[in-house]
Amino acid sequence: MQLSYAELKQEFKRVLRSRQVSEEKAEACAVMFADTTYAGVYSHGVNRFPKFIEQMDKGDIRPGAEAEKVLSLGAIEQWDGKLSIGNLTAKKMMDRAMALADTHGIGVVALRNANHWMRGGSYGVQAAEKGYIGICWTNSIAAMPPWGGKEARIGTNPIIIAVPSNPITYVDMSCSMFSYGKLEVTRLAGKQTPIDAGFDDEGNLCRDPGVIEKNRRLLPTGYWKGSGLSIVLDMLGMLLSGGGLTVPEITEDQGGEFGVTEIFIAIDVNKLIDGKTKEEKLQRIMDYVTSCPAAEEGTTVRLPGHNAAKIKAEHDKNGIPVADSVWEKIRSL
Repeated sequence: MQLSYAELKQEFKRVLRSRQVSEEKAEACAVMFADTTYAGVYSHGVNRFPKFIEQMDKGDIRPGAEAEKVLSLGAIEQWDGKLSIGNLTAKKMMDRAMALADTHGIGVVALRNANHWMRGGSYGVQAAEKGYIGICWTNSIAAMPPWGGKEARIGTNPIIIAVPSNPITYVDMSCSMFSYGKLEVTRLAGKQTPIDAGFDDEGNLCRDPGVIEKNRRLLPTGYWKGSGLSIVLDMLGMLLSGGGLTVPEITEDQGGEFGVTEIFIAIDVNKLIDGKTKEEKLQRIMDYVTSCPAAEEGTTVRLPGHNAAKIKAEHDKNGIPVADSVWEKIRSL
């Protein structure tokens, strides 16, 4: 089905208010879920919302909690998320990183005891829209095997890097070829992944999203490279925040994806380079990349994140696509 932004936001807010989430938080959280869906990231917007509510009902997410600063070292701060609402807290932490960057040129906020931030790209874009370089990452429950392994022992640990170009250029990627959310979107659409996404029960490379979801054997991005990146991001997050690791704390001790570690970095690039030079050099890079001849007829070379406006325009024209089963689940909450 096709829904409007207003319909999505209204339904998200209805469900949140029915659980005694405050008016202010319910409004802000509903906006973030609707914005994520509007941006085309259905896996971490409308599709993720029922799981988010399930965790709230279990007590893994504490809607009345507020993150608390526990250590300040100038440009670096540690915060305790107190298991508060993940996307609202993440937005607040990137705001704090930008405030630190205003003073120090760079701001680093390390958050422990956090909940899933939903779409990580939102926070990189949040910084880039205000002229900062935005970098952030999170760990997760174990969701894929380390390279050469058979069991899920490392997280998909998404990392985001956003550059304040015009339009904003940003990478929002997990350390696996596909996130579980993207596998779900593909499965609900009755499709296979366009390239290998994981391993089947016999250990062969596979494109069937249902099989990969079941056996939890995602393929790391770049094979051993994605595996290595996941591990070092987990280590760095723990060292900066004092928070939990993918294994064993989050996966084995808790048995659920909450209490994660998230890092937010903002860099005030305007303290490093004058505006005119920055814009000219960024444009030169973008022009050089996009002028590359296409490898196949009918395709174009584009930069990461530069299709955002096109996706939103399509949603404005045709509505936002939502799987019937997902919408029925939300309506029943």
